[in-house]
This record gives sequence, C-alpha cells and structure tokens, in this order.
Amino acid sequence: MAKPAAEAKPATGAEAAPVAKPAAAKPVAGSGRAPAAKPVADSGRAPAAKPAAEVKPAAGTEAASVSTASAKTARVLPIRLTQAQAAHRLKRSGLSWKSTGGCVDRTIGQCTSLDTVRRTTVASVIALKRASGCPIVITGGTEVGHAPGRYSHAKGYKLDIQPNSCVNDHIIRHYPFDGIRDDGAPLYRAPNALYARELDHWDILFFDPRTS
Repeated sequence: MAKPAAEAKPATGAEAAPVAKPAAAKPVAGSGRAPAAKPVADSGRAPAAKPAAEVKPAAGTEAASVSTASAKTARVLPIRLTQAQAAHRLKRSGLSWKSTGGCVDRTIGQCTSLDTVRRTTVASVIALKRASGCPIVITGGTEVGHAPGRYSHAKGYKLDIQPNSCVNDHIIRHYPFDGIRDDGAPLYRAPNALYARELDHWDILFFDPRTS
C-alpha cells in the first residue's frame, strides 16, 4: 500500500497573509482523495460589503428649490392684479369697461380703474359672462369714491357693471331675491356673489365662499 504524500506546510509568515480566493484542491497522487482546503487566515469569510454612500444635495439647494417653486406659484396665482393684468384677462374673455372720465387712474373718481382688483373678482365676472352669454361692461372698479368697508371696491372685491336686458334677466332668473339693502337696492344672492340693483348699474360683491 502506497504511503500518502506528506502534507505541504506553508513558508514561515505565509499563514498571516490574507488569501484572496482559495484554490481548488487537487487530489494527492495515490491518495484517492483531495485534502481539505485551508480557511483564510483572518476569519474564513469575505467582509460584508459597505452600503453605498447617500448622495446629499448641495447645501442650500433644497431650500432654494422650495423658494423657487413658491415664487413661481406666486407669479401664477397673484392675489391682486395690476391694471394691465386685469385688462388683459377681461379683454381676452370679451368683457369691456368704460368711465365718465375716459381714464383708469384709481385716485380719480371719474375713472374706472382695475388696479389692485382681486384675481378672484376678475375670474368671477368672467364666469358671469360665460354663464349668461351677455355683454358685460364694467363701469366701476377700485377707484376712489365708493363706500368703504372690508369687502369694498377699494379692497378689490366689488365691481359695477352696466345693466342691460340680458344681464338683468339672467341675474333675476338664476339667483334668489335676498331682501332690500338699506339704500333701497334689491339684492340677489349667488353662491359666490351678491348683486345689488342700483339705479344705473349692478353693484356686485364677489367673494370666495372658502375664505369669506
């Protein structure tokens, strides 16, 4: 019977060196079996992989993005409009306006100004035109000379429009009578407006029921 081959011993200091990958065991001549593979010197297992480092935004980037988004929203949905902005929206939707003085200066009572009118007020009078199909002519806006108050012309909540048979019929037919104002004007209430029929115009208070 053949003697088994002598086991090869590593050179001095070789055991301490880490082995990257154990080589496949080869059968020893005449033994009929392969010797057991030796474990890696340190632990016998590969070290756990480190998690990928979290990518963080540069300092100030996140705050800047929020501020930019807010600024864009503010530009898209302003609370108040300039004369030019309001006029553009009204004209684009087929509405017109006029004044006894032929001017738009809000500091002059004979003018019809839309300066600082509320965005929701303009949207509501445009909605009135679309719902009624009537010609709408604005005769009063944010100019001086109107009654003061929290929900007033000066605060951007009210507009005066010229009466005509189409507008009169639409308001009276679609909105319920809501009493008589202290100045004698009949009132008609809509979900987002209060119409007062004065002698030569409709005095309309537009408001947002979600915030008013």
